Amino acid sequence: MAIIGLGPVGATLASLLARCGLTVAVFERDPEIYRLPRAVHFDGECMRVFQTLGLATRLEERLIVSPGMKFIDADGRLLIDWSRPRQIGPQGWYSSYRFHQPDLEQCLRASLHEQTRVSQLLRCEVFNLREHTDHVEVCFEDLASGELHALRAAFVVGCDGARSLVRRFIGSELDDLHSHQRWLVLDLLLKRDRPDL
Repeated sequence: MAIIGLGPVGATLASLLARCGLTVAVFERDPEIYRLPRAVHFDGECMRVFQTLGLATRLEERLIVSPGMKFIDADGRLLIDWSRPRQIGPQGWYSSYRFHQPDLEQCLRASLHEQTRVSQLLRCEVFNLREHTDHVEVCFEDLASGELHALRAAFVVGCDGARSLVRRFIGSELDDLHSHQRWLVLDLLLKRDRPDL
């Protein structure tokens, strides 16, 4: 099994597949975890998956149970009140968690090091996929050495994000919902508790 992309989805899938007895190669072109947060929220179902991977306790100390969000306009009028329950939900976890993506990825990758069935191929960029009747040939470049290699896999899963090579190879399109507003994202560390936030 080959997975292209070692973000949260690729790392989680690799760990789940290895626990099912499959041998997995995960390709990631970047040598390090991207240091800025992109995803910031997951729910109780995601926490159940992390529990299955044995990561819930490790993650809990790094998570914030989220009360939800309020969206207001420039005049301070409430547009949307997306409050979240503050008690344990039907999955056995809270329904809304805030997290720092680099911390989550660090935990996921550390758990992959404990999986003998997972090979993390960092600084390896996949440039071609060749389908055969009984396997897929994954062609990749080792960016550290410049050498070209190929690997046989029964299946390939694309976890390679918005500019997905896998999606392009299979002819699938990304649905554009035409939400092209400008956003300003601020990541803040509060110096004191703000229950109203």
